[in-house]
Amino acid sequence: MSDQEIQQLVKRLTEAGIQLNACYEPIGCQFCLRPSDVLPYLKDRDGFFAGECGIEKSDYQAWKRFMAEGRPCGAPTAKGSCSRPAKASADLSPQEYVRRRDEGSLLCYSHLNGSKRA
Repeated sequence: MSDQEIQQLVKRLTEAGIQLNACYEPIGCQFCLRPSDVLPYLKDRDGFFAGECGIEKSDYQAWKRFMAEGRPCGAPTAKGSCSRPAKASADLSPQEYVRRRDEGSLLCYSHLNGSKRA
C-alpha cells in the first residue's frame, strides 16, 4: 500500500468516526493517533513515540528496555548488579526515566538511601 493510499484510507476511517489508537510499549498507555500521525507511526513507531515524548529515539528505546527488564536498580554489588526494582518506577514515563537516569536516581530503596545491606 502506498503512502497516498494509506492517507486516503485513514481519511475515510476518521470521516466514518473511527478513532485510531496506539499503545506505548511496554506500559500499555493508550495514545489517540491523529490522521497525520499514521504514516510516521507506521514507518518508525519508536521514533514517533520518542518525538511525541520530546526525547531522543535511543532514550525511548532505553526506557522500553528498562521497563521490560523489570526496572532494575543496576547498582554495583558484590555479586554483580542489583536487580531489585528501582524505587517508584512502576509507572515511569519516558521523560521521567531520562531525567532520573541522568541524575542517577534509578535505584532501589536500599541503594537510593545508601544502605550498607544492599
